[in-house]
Amino acid sequence: MLNRIFVGLLTLQLGVLAPLFAADHRDAPTVNEDPAGDLGDVYTFLDPNNPSRLVIALTVFPFAVPGSAGYSFGRDILYQAKIDNNGDAREDFVVQFLCSGAGAGQTCRVWGPVRQPAALAGARNQVITNPPAISGPINTVFGEENGVQVFAGLRDDPFVADVSQLLRIIGTGTQDTFREVEIAPLGVTLRGRRLNAQGRSGFDTFGGFNILTLAVSFPKDLVRGSSSSRLGIWGTCSRQDRSESATLPLGERTWVQFERMGQVVFNTVFVPGPNKDVFNALAPHQDVEFASRLVPDALTSDDTGGNTIAGRAAVLTALGVTRLPAGAPLLLPPTFQNTNKELLRAALLPDVMRIDLDLPPNDLAIGQFGLTNGRRPGDDTVDIFLQLARQLADVSFPEALGVPGSGARRPGSLDFPGDRRVFAVLQGTDFIQPDGELTDFTTSGNEKPLLNRFPFLAPAHPLPGEPDTVGFPAVPAKAPAVER
Repeated sequence: MLNRIFVGLLTLQLGVLAPLFAADHRDAPTVNEDPAGDLGDVYTFLDPNNPSRLVIALTVFPFAVPGSAGYSFGRDILYQAKIDNNGDAREDFVVQFLCSGAGAGQTCRVWGPVRQPAALAGARNQVITNPPAISGPINTVFGEENGVQVFAGLRDDPFVADVSQLLRIIGTGTQDTFREVEIAPLGVTLRGRRLNAQGRSGFDTFGGFNILTLAVSFPKDLVRGSSSSRLGIWGTCSRQDRSESATLPLGERTWVQFERMGQVVFNTVFVPGPNKDVFNALAPHQDVEFASRLVPDALTSDDTGGNTIAGRAAVLTALGVTRLPAGAPLLLPPTFQNTNKELLRAALLPDVMRIDLDLPPNDLAIGQFGLTNGRRPGDDTVDIFLQLARQLADVSFPEALGVPGSGARRPGSLDFPGDRRVFAVLQGTDFIQPDGELTDFTTSGNEKPLLNRFPFLAPAHPLPGEPDTVGFPAVPAKAPAVER
């Protein structure tokens, strides 16, 4: 059976997906032409130094090269962090950012967190100008020390992923896996990267690049719901409705959403390229209706035909990809119990970052009510997703393979080998981290040490030739966990 599996993996490589970019960096047609309105990532977490405070950070203008200092926030863009505190996927509170000026001389005005009137929730919003904004220059922390703190400016992009190899696997089909795997007894090799001098095989596509960051910190009880400690958080970019006069008072203008970002993987992995602009213009309460069909069924533990979580674990183990150096260990035990085929849809939809205000700051709560409990800049969200997907996503394999899931294509499953995303998740990691750290999801392998204070993201890379310059792509020795 093993030989048939590998023959299938190597020879049945039909169908190519449209190129994808990890996180949300330049992955939709409209924002690809509008970098100042291109949300890269959303981070939300409790301040590890003061768990009574909530931190939210939005990143825009990805792939900012350190050789240029002219990157600016959009002067006509309303950036928003939206917060749902009652589980209906509609914002109850907002933090709104408007920036003016250019380059290093920009200033930003920030309103919130302020309650969003129900009539203004959704994809069309207004600036809530009462109470007055907090204002300050970029590249500084401003605001009240014990109230709302704000940072707006250039930072190192903390997102870590081997996107170039991902594109080879699912885009061109010129590679099969993130790391080359030789199965000596069968004489089979899956094409992939080889170990480098640093003892790893992954290359961080975002290493050495900067990104513009909008971060805010405030007491978490300002946005706590009355009946739940859980929040849904997402970011949006909007511009004024073109039918309106630009001379309208600020508080009377209508801002129309054209970009959004929630969890690290949903839009990137599941929404096809032609649909991304449409998806980016929707509000989260529309996600289930629009996108449920894009998410595969979850495997269960009670399938009568053997296409179970335990069956998938057995196949992965037999392939040798659940042990180093061929792949990461299983995240879920084979005995993991699930009877709900909608499990993945419930975790991914609506596309908002979920966080429980009452859990400790370092509790990832993987898979308990979403992919993770919030997202810190250093969390290895890529490996978490890859490992959950390879164990839980239903896949229809060809009959000839004779493994659990083989046979006629089932509605709600991924179709292998036409859907090459199956190859991408096979090893459960992109091997950015040294092998000995693959089970530590609190460290993603960022090339610069993260700050241990607000705004928590690492300082921007300097101009080339100055101290701390990092090349492209960055393959550094292991950086310390924090900057003291």
